[in-house]
Amino acid sequence: MTRSISKPKKPAQKQLRLSWQEWLKVHAVVTSPSPDGRTYEVSVVITTDLPVDHPQLSSLLAVEKIVIEIETFTDGRVFSLARLLRDEVGFNGDLEVSGDFLPDQISFLQRCGVNSFSGEDIIRDAFNYYSGFYQPPRTGIDEVTFIRESRAESG
Repeated sequence: MTRSISKPKKPAQKQLRLSWQEWLKVHAVVTSPSPDGRTYEVSVVITTDLPVDHPQLSSLLAVEKIVIEIETFTDGRVFSLARLLRDEVGFNGDLEVSGDFLPDQISFLQRCGVNSFSGEDIIRDAFNYYSGFYQPPRTGIDEVTFIRESRAESG
């Protein structure tokens, strides 16, 4: 089951799902226009052990979707990697997490820039797991600070 957060539907395209190693070999060919006018929705699957200083990370800007595979829920590198892809690399496409993650991690992953999740039925109720956060989101105002300041002004 894949759950996407506010992702508009696109016209049907052929999908091409590549590993990071495959992407490095063929990204120039895959992203160039084909003679018959076909377009491919390219997904690249990466893992959390991808070096964050890899010189070709910016090549991911040409893909529609990046899937971060998590081997174990205790691997916190997924949070840093998601934020790096959004804020440093500038990736604006679909950023999906797949693998072994917990429901209470979903809202934090979302705050780091992940906008879709692939997994089991555990995802359904996880989006309402927390009502407030102490760490700031990627963009915007810190919710808990805002709530505290609002209460102080009204009290």
